[in-house]
Formats: sequence, C-alpha cells, structure tokens
Amino acid sequence: MVAREELAGQNRPLDFFISYSPADERWASWIAWTLEEAGYRTVIQAWDFVPGTNFVDFMDRGVSESAAVIAVLSRNYERSRYGRMEWQAALRADPDAPDRRLITVRVEDIPVEGLLATITYVDLVGVQDTAAARELLLTRVGHALDGRARPARHPGFPGRPPAPARPAPAVAPP
Repeated sequence: MVAREELAGQNRPLDFFISYSPADERWASWIAWTLEEAGYRTVIQAWDFVPGTNFVDFMDRGVSESAAVIAVLSRNYERSRYGRMEWQAALRADPDAPDRRLITVRVEDIPVEGLLATITYVDLVGVQDTAAARELLLTRVGHALDGRARPARHPGFPGRPPAPARPAPAVAPP
C-alpha cells in the first residue's frame, strides 16, 4: 500500500480532493492549480493517479484523507457514477458539517438538485475575468474552511442615510 505522503508526493496533510467528471478536467485542473498557487495541497486524478496506481484506492484515500472534497458541478458531473460516490462519501464523513467537508463549485449553468442543493456552492458561472474567478474561488473556499464569511470591511451604520450622489460636472458645448 502506498503511504499517505505518496498520495500527492508531499509530506503534509491534504487540503482538497478535487472531484470531477473527466469531461471537466480543464476546470478541475484550473481549480487545483489556483488552490496550489495559494499554498493549499490538492489531489486531482489528472495529476496524481499515475500509471500503476489503484484508481479506486486513490479515490477512497483522497476523499477520506483530505480536509474537504471540492466537487466541480456540471451536467457531466451529475451523470458521473464516481463523482456521485465521491460527494456522497464526503457528506457521510461529517454529516453534521457538510459545508466544511464538501465544497461545491458550479462551473455550468445547471440547476443543483437533490442533496447537493442543500450545500451552498461557489458559483463561477458567467465569471469571465480570470483574476475575478481566482479571487472568488479563494475567498469562498477560505470562508468554507473558516466556517463563516465575515467581511473585511466595516459594513457601516445602517441608520445613517447614504451620502448623496455627486452631480456630474456640466460640460460646456464646444
């Protein structure tokens, strides 16, 4: 049996197991790369399930040994037998705190139904800017790990009327 440290070639605990349909490998790779650039440790089939490894064993250990499973939600994922097994295992691992054990990232405009509908997802649908998508992913994953999403800025006193909008300067005709 391969040692836990060999699961993704490093000596520290796994942060995330990326669960996805093979048709969504580009999204899964982007998510894993973005998280690793931010200092997290991920396991992703495309990079870590190399020839000679046992797919089902790696899948099982990836789900059970990671702090959380990130499920890449799409139509393909909805139909994926292994994807279903992975997100269900993540929910069973900590049924009292599914939001911390299973993080869902919606990458396609699909309705999220069934048990997955009870999990608040990171929504990347329609986000066109890479920096904005990166910021959204990292912020929302951080919120999931922290268990709350307290804003960094003071929300301001709600009893004070908002400052009036400044009128646009008049432009004289030429």
